[in-house]
Amino acid sequence: MKNITLVSLIFCTLLAGCQPKVYLMPPPVSLNPGNPVFSMGEANQDENLLYTLYATNRLPYDKADKSLHYTILPSDTLRIGFVVHSVGGNKLSWDNFYYHSLQSKREKNLLLRQEYVRELAQYDKDDDLQRTSAMAEGFFDQINKVLARNFDKDIVVYVHGANSNFYRATAQGAQYYHYTGHNSIVLTFSWPSAENIFRYKTDVFHARKTIPAFVKLLEVLARHTDARNINILAYSAGAQVVAPGLASLRDHYPELSPEELKKKLRIGEVYLAAPDTALVPFVGRYSKFKDIVQRTTINLNGNDTILRLAAMQNGVSRLGRPDTSELSKEEVKIMTEALNTPQLDVIDVGGSESLRLGGAHDSWYSHPWVSNDLLLLFLFNASPLERGLQEYVNNGGKAYRFPTDYDQKIKKILDAEKDVFWEKYEALQKTKQ
Repeated sequence: MKNITLVSLIFCTLLAGCQPKVYLMPPPVSLNPGNPVFSMGEANQDENLLYTLYATNRLPYDKADKSLHYTILPSDTLRIGFVVHSVGGNKLSWDNFYYHSLQSKREKNLLLRQEYVRELAQYDKDDDLQRTSAMAEGFFDQINKVLARNFDKDIVVYVHGANSNFYRATAQGAQYYHYTGHNSIVLTFSWPSAENIFRYKTDVFHARKTIPAFVKLLEVLARHTDARNINILAYSAGAQVVAPGLASLRDHYPELSPEELKKKLRIGEVYLAAPDTALVPFVGRYSKFKDIVQRTTINLNGNDTILRLAAMQNGVSRLGRPDTSELSKEEVKIMTEALNTPQLDVIDVGGSESLRLGGAHDSWYSHPWVSNDLLLLFLFNASPLERGLQEYVNNGGKAYRFPTDYDQKIKKILDAEKDVFWEKYEALQKTKQ
């Protein structure tokens, strides 16, 4: 019976992996037509089109067509540009797109299509990051103009998981952008996944080779943009790029104190969604980068079926489905102490019974409560308790769950505590008067 279940699981995973289409995620639970988040981004609303940025270390095709621009091969060159997706087809009006995107039960799925890709900046391995081309300068100037008028002054860098092509990765970033009310700049970092579930080991190898390009991206954004903070959302195997990348950044600047490097890089929230990275090495990496970022949040599910398979492949447990018996006493102490500070939060989505996730791996965008919590974190930098989560103690360290009445609780919080969530909005409105 166990073998049959495993075969069925792998078969379903293969079907999902071979399905390249991305449909618009369910709306976060607090988003409704009365929520002011969309009224703050009117300048960025263009019918059914979503405008986001991308960066990649994928080798490009010699002759790119409309749908195929980059290969599965890694390169030493970091390429940055912008990408446009349409939603729903047939050029939906903004009013129709807005209405249907906020429906939790839709008559039909809203497909995201890649419409346009344009590369505008390149950085080779040994390039001086201070120097840019005229085209790149214009690109960054445009980013800074958008930041100046946006409610959200941060940039969100989304790093996808394994078995993901360029289209799928950027479309996932684009759907998150929509639910910020088009108030955030979202940049998808598309590392060279092999785009095949049977080549997971290749993805692991390519993720490791990608770390220098990811480090370069963070340095470029810090140097050439006016972003208040650079927030990072790493999904699944994207954590294999982000966690060692952040640790590597600390090693790159041994002459700077953590406070100086934090100010230089301006890395804000780091959210690891169902992180498919080994538990034990993460402890050492986190110890290196914890003081150069504002806060790290780990979304974990002890029943995650994808991470169970990843643990079988790698021979060790994954951060998003940890087996703490692998940790030494010293490592347990390090993590317990970290969990009792404001710098590290663990959200036990699998242990939140009201979510009914089962073995789900994709809760950050598939579950309206979890995506809502992520949105409040990135837009307002609110603490877990301010976001309506419930604190509990697990083996001496704090962690958080979703309460059974989260959907009602968060609506009351947003209504009653506007000073927490809308202070920036009100201040922005005053500057326009």
